[in-house]
Amino acid sequence: MAWMVVPNLDEARDQLNKRFPKRDTRSDGSIGDTSHQDSPSSHNPDLTGLPEYRDGDNLDEVRARDFDADLRDPDGVTMEQVVQLWVTLARSGDLWWVRYIIYKRRIWHRRNGFATHTYTGSNPHTTHCHVNSDFTQAADTVRGTNWRLDQLGKPTPAPPRPAPGPAVAFPLPSGYYFGPRSGGDRSVSGYYRRKFNGKSDRQWLAMWTKQLTRRGWPAGKGKRYLRKNGHDGQYGPEHRELIKAFQADQGLNRDGLLGRKTWDAAYRNPVT
Repeated sequence: MAWMVVPNLDEARDQLNKRFPKRDTRSDGSIGDTSHQDSPSSHNPDLTGLPEYRDGDNLDEVRARDFDADLRDPDGVTMEQVVQLWVTLARSGDLWWVRYIIYKRRIWHRRNGFATHTYTGSNPHTTHCHVNSDFTQAADTVRGTNWRLDQLGKPTPAPPRPAPGPAVAFPLPSGYYFGPRSGGDRSVSGYYRRKFNGKSDRQWLAMWTKQLTRRGWPAGKGKRYLRKNGHDGQYGPEHRELIKAFQADQGLNRDGLLGRKTWDAAYRNPVT
């Protein structure tokens, strides 16, 4: 006689495959391997194997499925989220056909109201989650089950954090900007040691590039930006590259010049 998995567990597998089409299935399983066959297990068919429960019908039923923990979901949904969803639905009675779930050394069992308990079996179930169908004819035969995976959407993004403070006002006169030394009097390059509001032009430019580092930008000697000269406060191609990248990130005009709007964005706009 051919064994069969009870339909609700096949439906769980099919719905997982549809919701997570790239998921790993190497740890999926239904019928018991040699480690299960010598002791009572719902992975063993209930007529021809050593089952955890045997009913009185003539069907050779398997009442357990394992599902690989690696969902490979581009939105970051994890098996932990799937398990917690199913536990919540089992507690509420929406997944009334579930008897127990095991995952990462924890078990949620119907007899305990699906409260969280430590699982002490030899298999910790860290690479897969185990779902057991209930020991009733209703659970054995129910079809058209909905495992509610549509409730698992994109994770809520982390809220933006405020820009590191304190804010520093743009130090140059109206119409001036930090730029190349070939740009005329209004282009402050850091090469001529000009003074503005008590600091040299180099100090001001270095202060701004260090603010980007505080915002998480990889800027400084040996890093992605300002790799060669670091925070030297002398405007050159490396500064232009960094400024243009920051302007693109902030939705500003990508001219590579550090004017008031670009300066203020580093001190006022939240870090996303």
